[in-house]
Amino acid sequence: MKKITILLLFIISALTLIACSNNTTTTFPNPQEDYCVAGQTEGVYICERRFTSYFDTILSLKIYVDSDYDFDINQIFIDFEAMLMQYHKYFDKYNAYPDVNNLYTINNSDAPVTVDEELFRAIEFAIDNEDIIVVDDMLLFNIALHPVLEVWHNARNSGSCDSFIELGVDYCPVPNEVIDNAGFNINPDDIILNEDDFSVGFAQENMGIDLGGFAKGYFSELVADYLSRYEINYILNLGNSNVYAHGVNFDKEDGLFYIALTTPFTGIGDSPYYAVVKLESGLNLVSSGNYQRYFKNLNDMDDETIYHHIIDPRTYYPGGEVTSLTVLYNDAAIGDILSTTLYLMTVEEGLAFVNNYPGLEALWYIDKDNIVMSDNFEDYLMDPIS
Repeated sequence: MKKITILLLFIISALTLIACSNNTTTTFPNPQEDYCVAGQTEGVYICERRFTSYFDTILSLKIYVDSDYDFDINQIFIDFEAMLMQYHKYFDKYNAYPDVNNLYTINNSDAPVTVDEELFRAIEFAIDNEDIIVVDDMLLFNIALHPVLEVWHNARNSGSCDSFIELGVDYCPVPNEVIDNAGFNINPDDIILNEDDFSVGFAQENMGIDLGGFAKGYFSELVADYLSRYEINYILNLGNSNVYAHGVNFDKEDGLFYIALTTPFTGIGDSPYYAVVKLESGLNLVSSGNYQRYFKNLNDMDDETIYHHIIDPRTYYPGGEVTSLTVLYNDAAIGDILSTTLYLMTVEEGLAFVNNYPGLEALWYIDKDNIVMSDNFEDYLMDPIS
């Protein structure tokens, strides 16, 4: 039985949600009544559209406007959805499309595949940044890990899985035998990129590419580049792991955007979020955690291990020692890569790395009583974490 648990890591804080009230009188007409509402500040409208058909998650673009806006809001949302659709197809490793060669096409071909330059550049970017974190001579970010990830994906979506409603979790067979006995070809040096015809191929058999470790962050940078042609203030929320802010939040006196961090594995009486981050323009917030897309061992109900989707290339098994990791950085694509790789490190290793990486901040949520922050992360919190 297939069950995907989608928990939003990021929700706009209660203060921001209040901004969606229609009680405020504005000084100019509503730009688009279908999805624009008056903010709590006079003269401000908040325009938002959400999409559920792409990247296997909920995505949204929220634009803050005042009477000085001079862009076509409808066209911006039309273009945004067109970009979503195109890159969803490019990065899809499970489905083929008649109008484009994508990761599925590459991974299921016996010969090099010519792709659009946009997909070629995304793969090239990933390879160029694969050595951002290396531990024990092993790349923690590896887009050639697809054969291993596919085994875990198939296990998580196996027809043998069972869902116990009273326990609130799926139980699936752990693919130990497959993982321990398979000879995976996962060397990214065996990915062959040909600049002349934008073709992608492999030097070894049974290889594949998975861009999930940075896809949403990379796409966020593309959206930011597109929107840079306008004088625009917005917040881009790419599902349950990636939030980017640009410009000024007209609905707050300090102009900042407030993002709540969801409490993992919320129990009865727990607050739905444990902190609120003040996100300033140009800053990206990205998080990785073990409480999304996970299961427990169907063959050993006493096994408390959480078999989640963040796989350590050193072991081929889910890695990390914390529940979630949140990263603040000014580049969404790099931030996405860092959140995944830092999650696979020990807290001590990760803390040392972050405190020596200019402009990078991180928070490790071990449990509700044990939270670790880098040197300056607290500066971005609305209130201290109690």
